[in-house]
Amino acid sequence: MAGIQSGNTSDFVARRLLAEGAIAGIKYYPYDGIGVALDDLEAGRIGLVIKLFPVISWLVKDRPQLSVAMQVPTHEKLGIAFAKDNDGLCTAVNRALTTLRDNGEFSRLQARWFPPAGRP
Repeated sequence: MAGIQSGNTSDFVARRLLAEGAIAGIKYYPYDGIGVALDDLEAGRIGLVIKLFPVISWLVKDRPQLSVAMQVPTHEKLGIAFAKDNDGLCTAVNRALTTLRDNGEFSRLQARWFPPAGRP
């Protein structure tokens, strides 16, 4: 049984895996119930949780009994959105990105969360 958040893009992946017979079923959790899904996984009430790779990696980092077993390739392109007319936020985000790039933290984060293929 796979746990996913209702309304999440993981539903497409879970339905495909169900149709292929790779999973026995899907248990839906409310969008704000990802913690409950992880609790159910730890307790053995479900067999896996499907979530975007960088997000699930972060969510299980403080749960030593859980690990990310695999990354399923998808064609999702992620981004951060905010109101076009919010000049203050746009300036602050661009300033933060520049700082992160200049001090090398951006590269460190990229290496940690998006390692080259074949590296854990």
